[in-house]
Amino acid sequence: MHNNFEQLKEKYKEGYRCIKTENDEDVMKIYLKNFYTEKIDTLICNNKEEINLINNYINSIKENKY
Repeated sequence: MHNNFEQLKEKYKEGYRCIKTENDEDVMKIYLKNFYTEKIDTLICNNKEEINLINNYINSIKENKY
């Protein structure tokens, strides 16, 4: 059910980091970059519950960083 959320967590384990998010009419785009390999990836989510999970996850990562 939360495929994008699981994909995001996997990407973080692989070294990707969120560099930008866009929200437009219940659609969220998450732009990711792996700074070691210089690869980029984008996840697109249109599930409101999953968007909340993703936002909370990204915010918790940022809070733990500082």
